[in-house]
Amino acid sequence: MSTRTSTQAPIAGSVPPMSAAGNIRLAVFMALPAMLREFGCDPEAVLGAVGLSPDSIAEPDAFTPFETIDRLLRHCRDATGCEHFGLLLGQRVSLGHLGALGFAMKSAETVATALADLSRYRALHDQSALITLVRDGERVSLRYVLTQSSASAPEQVYDCAIAIGCSLLRDLCGPDWKPSKVMLRRDKPVHTASYEKCFRSPVIYGSEWSGLEFPARWLGVSPAGADPLLYQHMLREMRQLDDAAQGVGADLVASLRLLLFARHCNQREAAALLGVNSRSMRRHLMAAGTTFRAELESARFARAKALLAQPELGALEIAERLGYADLSAFSHAFKRWAGVSPAQWRRSASS
Repeated sequence: MSTRTSTQAPIAGSVPPMSAAGNIRLAVFMALPAMLREFGCDPEAVLGAVGLSPDSIAEPDAFTPFETIDRLLRHCRDATGCEHFGLLLGQRVSLGHLGALGFAMKSAETVATALADLSRYRALHDQSALITLVRDGERVSLRYVLTQSSASAPEQVYDCAIAIGCSLLRDLCGPDWKPSKVMLRRDKPVHTASYEKCFRSPVIYGSEWSGLEFPARWLGVSPAGADPLLYQHMLREMRQLDDAAQGVGADLVASLRLLLFARHCNQREAAALLGVNSRSMRRHLMAAGTTFRAELESARFARAKALLAQPELGALEIAERLGYADLSAFSHAFKRWAGVSPAQWRRSASS
């Protein structure tokens, strides 16, 4: 990660197209200046270190690249000395901070519809991650998968995101709602009391994914603000924002890339998760000059490099995570992509 102090200016106005920058809407950070003052820090100095200001944070519809947000959370952690700063920030976010998406979720007929919209239209707010709803019998998990491999403070990002998810579900289900358990892809912090207070549930640290697990019966609950007419209006607005920003085909291709980076799945599974049929997905991929196989290979290579950068992971475990039948198949594929073996690439990357 670069240590420069200048950064790209926030993007004001309409939703920016999906890009490798992973742009994030600034609305969820509106509480930052007040939080920094509570810790005795100067908001101008902390925000200025990453090229932002209290005025830019106050513009809810502005977007800024993930790199800026990552550095900002790291600076906040270091300036305040609070290792769980991201967790505290996430607790101050509500549906109202999500703009059109938040109003649509609040007025949806069921929690299931609200969470499906959060996953489908996440790019209106956060283009740096994939949000999925995974059902396993009577259990369901809302998962947040960061797709930016260059994060310098991933624990702050995940803490903030999962705390936001918990806040949103309490907005939808009522203030007494709590998950069955919380999964966090981070090391166990020195002080865990703040996490227990936030989630009111067991927290599993060092998980492969970050998210909230809860009983599937909650999906059928109607939010207190359910309003069919308002929902239809907000849904139309979200579709217009989404289409104007990048087009349906481009959004589907971008979503597929995020999905394949986040998890291994075949073409039929990917189409189902993205809410389209396989034929439609093939057509959009062809129009974009690519294929499912090409995107799968590209995602596997990106994931392989990200996993190889974690020294605690063995090559066999990485091969299994990427969906290969054995280590030999993974090694052969990686050498085809990179021109060197996984072991050689790992040694070169760490030198």
